[in-house]
Amino acid sequence: MADPARNANSGALAFVMGGGGARSAYQAGVLRYLSRRFPGLQIPIITGVSAGAINAAHLAAHHGTFRQATDELFHLWSSLTVDHVFRTDAGSLGWHALRWGRQLVSGGGKSPPQVRGLLDTAPLREYLADRMHAVDGELTGINYNLETGRLRAVALSTTNYSTGQTVLWVQGQDVTEWERPNRRSRLTTLTVEHVMASSALPIVFPAVKIGKHWFGDGGIRLTAPLSPALHLGADRILAISTRYPRSRSEADAPVVTGYPPPVQVAGVMMNSVFLDLLDEDAFRLKRINQLLVGLPAEQRLGMRPVRLLTMRPSIDLGRLANRYEPQLPRAFRFMTRGLGTRHTKAPDFLSLIMFQPDYTAELIRVGEADAERREDELATLLEPEGTSEIGQGARVDESMTTKTKEAR
Repeated sequence: MADPARNANSGALAFVMGGGGARSAYQAGVLRYLSRRFPGLQIPIITGVSAGAINAAHLAAHHGTFRQATDELFHLWSSLTVDHVFRTDAGSLGWHALRWGRQLVSGGGKSPPQVRGLLDTAPLREYLADRMHAVDGELTGINYNLETGRLRAVALSTTNYSTGQTVLWVQGQDVTEWERPNRRSRLTTLTVEHVMASSALPIVFPAVKIGKHWFGDGGIRLTAPLSPALHLGADRILAISTRYPRSRSEADAPVVTGYPPPVQVAGVMMNSVFLDLLDEDAFRLKRINQLLVGLPAEQRLGMRPVRLLTMRPSIDLGRLANRYEPQLPRAFRFMTRGLGTRHTKAPDFLSLIMFQPDYTAELIRVGEADAERREDELATLLEPEGTSEIGQGARVDESMTTKTKEAR
């Protein structure tokens, strides 16, 4: 079997890292298996949103081989604890709760207490800066990889809370900015602050100031998660989602009895932001592909085939979180139980902030097993000579898609 590293010019490969908070450890498992199976793989285009931005930035900034990068990413997630992400001491949690309470009863007075998220994520900033070897906050490894030709471009998605627009921060070679309704790109030198902004869960984590504006989680209004990779010239895309594809019977089965607790409502909202959009975007591309596949090349209006494989977890990561909930820090566990985590069978919201080593280790294991199970499909995508035309060769997910970056 050919080495994918020798086929780097046979259609630009892109990795798209979806969001999902702590669930993004699943992506580290998929990547770890790929690095063992394809140790010389190079990924010229990398995009990430929400916690997926952590994985994307790490891959883009790492100086070593793909295998070395994924090994370090494995250690990043397997050693990550709640204390590395936000302060969990009773004093900090109580103080933030008090400030939120004072904000609500202030009546919009002249000097209401300033509230910037339910949790203090200063520990995460320090942890990422250390693990990504940032220099004064800058992810210097990205520029190194761009100069050596190992990387073409990396993009991290954020939401500008001041304007409501999605802003895609891009660092790359020969890249031009683009704009779409409520979505625009900006060329920049990526820093830890961009990663923090992209992964700042709304309300829960504080927004991050970049320039004159405040930015938060990039998944809030990113209706086309695949579009950054397409704009950057991808011909082949591996998208790693953290959404479990429930069967019809599973989807119809209630996970709560009686009135839904706040954590259940929050979980549904978060899923609509971080998990649903990638599947919807892939579905749209599939439908467009079906329309174009029967057309002669000269009638496709310049659109090009883009092969897509979407990896999804084989088990429900929300339900899995219940198993590890008792290991959370006591003060934090007390607060989350107050929101109703014990009254739902699938606490999806809890799974987003379940930064427990035993939980993330299980997600990594599931990611590796899922990738191994789909090895043939992955090999087809990563070895361009295996499939050159739409619909031929081994199956590549439900959608070998067609789009141009201009159309997206």
